Amino acid sequence: MFFKYFKKGVWLVALLALSLSSLLSGCASSKTIKIGFIAQMTGPDSYIGQAAKLALEDRIAEINEKGGIKGYKIELITYDSRSEVPDAVAAAKRLMDQDHVSAIIGPEWSGAAIPIASIADTSKTPVIATTASNIKVTVDDNGNVHPFMFRVCFIDPYQGFAIADFAYKELGKRKAAFITDVSAAYSVGIQNYFEEHFTSLGGEVVAKEGYQANDQEFRAQISKVAESGADLLVVPTATYRDIALIAKQADALGLKIQYLGVDGWVADELLSMAGKELDGAYLSSGVTTESPEFKDYNAAFEKKHGMKATVYAYYALDALYAIEYAASAVLDQNPSADPGSEAFRVSLKNALETMKDVPAFTSKLTMEPDTHNPHNKPVVILQIKDGQWKIVKTYEP
Repeated sequence: MFFKYFKKGVWLVALLALSLSSLLSGCASSKTIKIGFIAQMTGPDSYIGQAAKLALEDRIAEINEKGGIKGYKIELITYDSRSEVPDAVAAAKRLMDQDHVSAIIGPEWSGAAIPIASIADTSKTPVIATTASNIKVTVDDNGNVHPFMFRVCFIDPYQGFAIADFAYKELGKRKAAFITDVSAAYSVGIQNYFEEHFTSLGGEVVAKEGYQANDQEFRAQISKVAESGADLLVVPTATYRDIALIAKQADALGLKIQYLGVDGWVADELLSMAGKELDGAYLSSGVTTESPEFKDYNAAFEKKHGMKATVYAYYALDALYAIEYAASAVLDQNPSADPGSEAFRVSLKNALETMKDVPAFTSKLTMEPDTHNPHNKPVVILQIKDGQWKIVKTYEP
């Protein structure tokens, strides 16, 4: 008899303990906003994700030390995309389906961001791409905006327009040639937008040479560019290694030409790898580490981490600032909201979509509701000179 009641007592205690544990864990989780980060953390493009992750961790630590967002602490969950589209897509699904994040920062390139857009819409989880600039990242083939997909960088049409305008009007170039990564939507898009504006101004595209991602031999394409009579070589690559190899091989072949590039070139590694061969080259970027307003931040970042801050860190911070704003707006309306719920994610999406002149890391952010692109994001024209980045001018839309 005693044993029977003893067993009942044990089960009751266990049940109460389990219920209390669930209740406490539920309370803890409800006061935590989980943010996912999909980044290139390993492999040849690890320079893109590593500094960005550190920047996000620093900012989140600051927020949490001050009590979080309206009392809600932030938890960052990072997955390595390894620069592979399937890995990036798998990471997005895991963050949405298993980790139940409120929002995702990343990925950094259009090839991965485009397939993630439809997944974000289905799961109703806001995703803020950082440097994925192809127009189809946030808008589908029919011109309809992806409700849950956003970005904080400029788009390819404007980047292509700006560098074409600069080449024709300020460099005085009339015959352009391309060496383009035809496997990358980013590269092909910029080539098309450049050609459209450049030819409308009166310029001519005299050579369009292609290659595939991870190619390392470009001499055949370079020879055709030399034969074309081009006075400008545009290389819209998403990675600095491609233009570095192109420039070094062109130099070995004796080709002297004006180079023009894009924000995919922006990595200090390019300066050490082919700064000499690219001396005098111009390129576009949405932001630059050379801007005076980032001087103190850059110094503090390098002192703490032993590595330099990058534009990819800046963009990741812009995305985090946008999420901070949106989460604060949602919690102002509903102080007891559950960040793990669909209702919270939908409200977060609505706040991101209507944000206007919100202070971020690089500039104020205003989101265009019909495109989910940042409004009037400037384009900075840089020049490689004496192994350094030099600011030439800024284009405003």
